[in-house]
Amino acid sequence: MNTKTILIILGGCFFFLLSFFDPPEKLNENSWLVARLVILMTFWWFTNCIPMSITALLPLIVVPFFSEINISTVAKPYANPIIFLLLGGFVLGLGFQKSLLHKRLAMFILSKIGSKKKNILFGFILSTAFLSMWLSNTATCLLMLPIVLSILNKTKINNDKFFRRVLLLSIAYSSSIGGMGTLIGTAPNAIFAGFMFENYGIEISFINWMLFSLPLVIILISIFWFFCLFLIKENNLEVSNNILFLDEYKKLGRINSKEKITLLIISTTIFLWVFKPFINSFFDLSMSDSGIAVFGAVLFFLIPFKKQNFLLDKDWFKSIPWNILILFGGGLSLASLITSTGLAEWVSSSLFIFGELDIFFLILILALVISFMTEITSNTATTILFLPIIASFAITKDYNIILMSLPIVLTASCAFMMPIATPPNAIVFSTNEIEIPFMVSVGIIMNLSAVLTSSIWIYYFSHILKI
Repeated sequence: MNTKTILIILGGCFFFLLSFFDPPEKLNENSWLVARLVILMTFWWFTNCIPMSITALLPLIVVPFFSEINISTVAKPYANPIIFLLLGGFVLGLGFQKSLLHKRLAMFILSKIGSKKKNILFGFILSTAFLSMWLSNTATCLLMLPIVLSILNKTKINNDKFFRRVLLLSIAYSSSIGGMGTLIGTAPNAIFAGFMFENYGIEISFINWMLFSLPLVIILISIFWFFCLFLIKENNLEVSNNILFLDEYKKLGRINSKEKITLLIISTTIFLWVFKPFINSFFDLSMSDSGIAVFGAVLFFLIPFKKQNFLLDKDWFKSIPWNILILFGGGLSLASLITSTGLAEWVSSSLFIFGELDIFFLILILALVISFMTEITSNTATTILFLPIIASFAITKDYNIILMSLPIVLTASCAFMMPIATPPNAIVFSTNEIEIPFMVSVGIIMNLSAVLTSSIWIYYFSHILKI
């Protein structure tokens, strides 16, 4: 019997063992069932003994089977509008990759910034962060890494091991930071929007989120860049002739029809997201961010780049991370159950000792806890588990629910210390050029910087979300 099988059995046995105990005081049978389910799913998510997406399907099985809650109630969050926003975003990102527009963008930036160390760092940080706003953090890192390695191997940087490590880390960290900029950029953002709409009827629009988060992304990126400059010290040293980057850019040739179509579709989608309120008001429509995302995705199958040739073919669905969409659905379902059964209220009542603290210090403590917890747990799972608890706590204490939830959402993406913390960290670590002590030493500074900066930003500017 292998380790994974043992872990699966242990989790299942503990779930059933707890069923023989009476619910704790003030917990009903339904909330006790959900509490046991939370423990089981957290254990399986943490140990990864079975795929996270499969674990995310457990609410559909367990809750209707062991309680009077019907399956339609449990299944509803799996079709949350945010799921379709993500699906549309994934298709847009796939088109972006297929057209190779990402490579043109990266090489264009590098060809313009010059060949000094500080400029190269800035170019990669900027282009990676921008791409990560529209693609998944993982996809962005995977796309940028070959470009980075190619540049490294063609310049004097190849002999500077310290700078190589800093540059590789810049790809991982700016992927995570950039993803904070849009609702489709990273999982916690989307979960937050879905949770608020599902449980409280609060809509977080695409444009409002960008208006709130994009300045924070710029600040964090700037902090990281200056920190990198401090690390490399010889930041003015030229590592190659800038002609290298120009040559790489010229090799791409003139912008082709695939890239033009992709640029048109993505620009149209962003335009509709930005001007949605005005368009809806003027034409008496009710467009949603999710509908716009799906519309943008459909355009890839309606606009050919050549006669009868479309950028995405009949096999497009094979490249979509359906496991992530299932994980989102399961997470939203679990969060909804935690809230609706009263479990969140029960757990939040134990947090009364923090109720006397100043609101800013509450935000700071939350951000600090989430940031370091995410170093060893999935940022998705962390967000799913903490959102309903803190939301309930906020309501009990008559705090602004958005204000108290944002530290969880934002700092769940700010895990920079460990290779297991985020997929981008793991990807650059897999190059075998970065040792764990180095990642930890750089990451802890970034963790603390992100926690403090995010807390200040949330405290003073959360009103931008117009809630």
